[in-house]
Amino acid sequence: MTIRSAAVVVALALGGMLLGACGSSGDASNDGDEPALETDQATLDKALTCTGFTHPDKPAVLLVHGTFTAGFEQYEWTYQPLLSDRGFDVCYVTYPDRGLGDQQVSAEYVVNAIRSMRKQSGRKIAVIGHSQGVSVTRWAIKWWPSVRAAVDDFVMEAGPNHGTSSTGLFDILTKLPLLPGVPEVLLQFPADSMYTQASNRDDETPGDISYTALYSMFDELVEPSQPVPTAAVDFGLNNSKVSNILLQDVCAGRIVDHVTIGLFDSLAFALALDAISNDGPADIARTTATAGGKTQLCGIVPIVPSFDIAPLPELLTGLIGAVLKEPGNGLPALHLSKVEPPLKAYAQ
Repeated sequence: MTIRSAAVVVALALGGMLLGACGSSGDASNDGDEPALETDQATLDKALTCTGFTHPDKPAVLLVHGTFTAGFEQYEWTYQPLLSDRGFDVCYVTYPDRGLGDQQVSAEYVVNAIRSMRKQSGRKIAVIGHSQGVSVTRWAIKWWPSVRAAVDDFVMEAGPNHGTSSTGLFDILTKLPLLPGVPEVLLQFPADSMYTQASNRDDETPGDISYTALYSMFDELVEPSQPVPTAAVDFGLNNSKVSNILLQDVCAGRIVDHVTIGLFDSLAFALALDAISNDGPADIARTTATAGGKTQLCGIVPIVPSFDIAPLPELLTGLIGAVLKEPGNGLPALHLSKVEPPLKAYAQ
């Protein structure tokens, strides 16, 4: 990890600390022959927040947040109002302790959210995940058949699908005798971790699901982006249900980092919207045409970032709502460890 990458991790952690329901229908014990969920049902249900299910012409969308934050912090002022204004029913899930614990536990919250949304909406679900929100959703899809059957589209923004080379510092910290370790999740991100290896075992894109992977050459954490991008799935295999899209291949030189790709970068949002609005994964040509051409999609100066921001009233409502919810979110447990959490029995 570079000094800049380490600084970004620290900044994100501090920023998350400062920043800070939908009804039940999941089954915390079991669903057929699937792995049993170890988290109690009331806790799982409380973690899901939805706008309601009143637009049957479109898939309901589940938003899954990244590490160091919470669902309401990341989405109530960004993707939730942007998608709601476009006629989508939207939910977000928040897993415990800002995602610092075992991703196998966090994935249970995603499993319950998708099961619940499928039952309540009566239709398949689209999922948009950012960073860890990608890896926990992939885990849910891989090991729970009911989740695979319920998801139509999965948009992955800066997902550490094949780990990341930015984790060397964490390995060093686990070897220092005076430190109690690092958050468990950080030990699951390396490419050679048991979690990452199990996620990619046998089939990287299971189910009848359209997969769209969006990533940037300016991502500080999920790297490398070239020649073989760690954020891609089934890279180079010409899988018809997969689109692996480097944003700079669409808009040359565009400045998009690990944070903005999952918050309000207009190109990432346009591609995500294309994916969940059409059959199959995101299509660059279709997205460009919908935007009115390459200049409209990328801007007059493509390297300059452009953002999709919610209308001012919704933006302020979302930001104020997030601030008011922050005290109830509490301080996270750090889940410090020197070793990666063991794989659950179903994944061994």
